[in-house]
Amino acid sequence: MFESKEEIISAEKVQPQEDKYPRDELMANAMTIFGVMPEVVAGALHGNAAEELTVAEVQDAINNFLIRSVR
Repeated sequence: MFESKEEIISAEKVQPQEDKYPRDELMANAMTIFGVMPEVVAGALHGNAAEELTVAEVQDAINNFLIRSVR
């Protein structure tokens, strides 16, 4: 399968890339994926121009959004 130590080392360094999903799809399935209403996802992603995001990126945005203080 591998022909040299370098190939083994490089294969170990490869990390799986997380899938990206359209913003609308993530918002439509917000309750199922994140346990929050779609409006929370919309607020968390306000100002983020990316059309496709990973679940982890959106979860981080939601967490940051929910801990912000209201002024």
